[in-house]
Amino acid sequence: MKCESCNIKEIEVEDLADEGQNPFRLCLSCQNRLLNKALRPLEFFNLTAIHGHTYYLHDDFYNYDTGEATQSDIEVIDAEKFPFPDIEQFKDDLNRLIDFSFVQYFTNAFVITELQKFDKLEVLKRLKEKVDYNRAINYKAYEIAGKVVGKTAEEWIKKEWANRRENELQLFAEPIAKCVDFDDAFKILKTELESGDDKFLTENVSALLYFQSDKTLDWIEEVSERIKNISSSWGQLAASSQFTWERANNWLTIGRPLSLIALDSLIYCTTNGKRLNQSLWLRKLNPRLVDNPRPEVIANRLRNYLTVDSVPRTKNAVETIIENVFEATE
Repeated sequence: MKCESCNIKEIEVEDLADEGQNPFRLCLSCQNRLLNKALRPLEFFNLTAIHGHTYYLHDDFYNYDTGEATQSDIEVIDAEKFPFPDIEQFKDDLNRLIDFSFVQYFTNAFVITELQKFDKLEVLKRLKEKVDYNRAINYKAYEIAGKVVGKTAEEWIKKEWANRRENELQLFAEPIAKCVDFDDAFKILKTELESGDDKFLTENVSALLYFQSDKTLDWIEEVSERIKNISSSWGQLAASSQFTWERANNWLTIGRPLSLIALDSLIYCTTNGKRLNQSLWLRKLNPRLVDNPRPEVIANRLRNYLTVDSVPRTKNAVETIIENVFEATE
């Protein structure tokens, strides 16, 4: 077999395998370049497409868009002879296009669009082959399955989920939501969340973001007694789940923890502009209250809420929300 990096010389060494992952299968020259963070762009591309964003291929050492070594310990030799692939030259090549999507840390929308032009069964076949060869790349395979293959990948995703390893819930969240029938998918993820302790529940609640369904709001109410740490992740989830003023008003009446989640969600649903201090998810989704009440209705209710809960957190939240809703009308 040929070296995974240069694809020219024969394999001479298998090295640097993390626990549960495949080793790098390299010629001695490429092993030396890998260890010294001095891969040529094409070599970086080839290895990352197989092994993912591991330590030796980290973005501290390489530019993911160009494959250029940025902190090499030795001179990078003949880099121009091993250029980073140009997507325009191989966008009709399914195997190479999938490799390209695996190399990108954040998969470009253009790449997803190009992959969607191929037969879903062929895409799925290639994803399976990639994971079978090296499971370390599974996180990218599941992402592509969710964004490109959809329901065609349902049985494969279910099988992979059944064989999941510890701490892989977030890897499966999007593909399960997009590849599996809604009711089954929601049951799978909520059951997993509920199976852990309260800390696990809060730390992983973002797994339900991809449903963007008001069924998630019902579930938040069901588990509210388990919510001890009312982090902003709960508000983000609510805001992403068809949140309404009617629901917010009800949660304000019920009180903590739901009232604090409602306030966080209202901040996200009324924010104007670029959301610079919010997550990339919220910037893309740009959530809004479904029922779009008048600013005066929101302001009066929130001022009333402060008569029963006026700690600094709630005061700041109410001030922000009121400012947001009236700014939107200017």
